[in-house]
Amino acid sequence: MKKIIFVLGCLALFAFASCTSAPPQNYFEPFGVTTNPVGSKVGEASDSEGGILQAAQNGGITRIATVDIRHRLETVMGVRVYTKAFIVCGE
Repeated sequence: MKKIIFVLGCLALFAFASCTSAPPQNYFEPFGVTTNPVGSKVGEASDSEGGILQAAQNGGITRIATVDIRHRLETVMGVRVYTKAFIVCGE
């Protein structure tokens, strides 16, 4: 009986430990940098909209200077949803 309680306790410990090591909720990842000047224009697009080129078009950018990728992990009605967006700066 003691072995069964010990095994169940270990399983519960492992089950709860996996929930505590969640990844960061929001973080940015630099993707690329060119020698073009940064400029004042900024464009953003989600991964499903087409990525970097769509972000540049959304911001009216013709010369890309920097590209960042924003990762977001949200919980919506108990379901974890991962989204990725591209942020482009340039002229």
